Amino acid sequence: MIALLPHGLAALSAVILAVAGFAGGWTVTAAAGLCVLALAVGWGDLLRLPHRPGTAVLVGALGVAGLVIGTLASTTQDRLPQPLSVFAAVIAIAVLTAFAHELVRQDGRRNLVESLTGTVTGQVIAVLASGWVLLFYTRPGSSAIVVTAAAVAGGRLASGLPLPLPFGVMSWVGVVVGVVAALVASFFVSGIPPLNAVVVGLTVSGVAVAIDQLFGPAPDRLVDLSMLARAAAPVAAAGTVAFAVIRIGIG
Repeated sequence: MIALLPHGLAALSAVILAVAGFAGGWTVTAAAGLCVLALAVGWGDLLRLPHRPGTAVLVGALGVAGLVIGTLASTTQDRLPQPLSVFAAVIAIAVLTAFAHELVRQDGRRNLVESLTGTVTGQVIAVLASGWVLLFYTRPGSSAIVVTAAAVAGGRLASGLPLPLPFGVMSWVGVVVGVVAALVASFFVSGIPPLNAVVVGLTVSGVAVAIDQLFGPAPDRLVDLSMLARAAAPVAAAGTVAFAVIRIGIG
């Protein structure tokens, strides 16, 4: 049952984001910030990186910076025609700070490649959480967040069910349930056509389940910080994926 905890935490994060979508833009920013915080705290443990405090600071800092920049860029009077373009500089800073992190390490820089690539990957996933903020400022607004959150929650919960099915099959079950959840949610909100909801559900739940599979089996102990990152990473990545799909499909 402990292995189900990351799936439940991911679903809870998605629900919090969905509720925040009805409260306002900065509330969505704060909710996504909680996701970034969980990712930062557990990322080093999840990948077993050698200098975890430094990695946690960089992942958290870049994630928060992305959220603030995304919110400010979305609320300016003349909104950017290409909102994702503002994050190019953030990703560049992520790479530079990851190298700086390795330079200041005092442990002989063991596992240098693993530490560098792991830190940059965590920073990129943290920045992807800004997509939830951009979703709020798309034309469907909070409806887009609700449909995306439903896909994430449905996909993560279904893929973690303790059913007597092969490991790979449960991943496909998660994708199917994510699509159905997004489609059902689209009938309770306005502005998201059913076809767009299906595409959002397919891409978002697919990405969420795929990221989860990269980490291997969950730990069998309750107190493990890696569970936080395991739960937060698929949710964070889902924001930008959904934003891209909805921006293309709806405009």
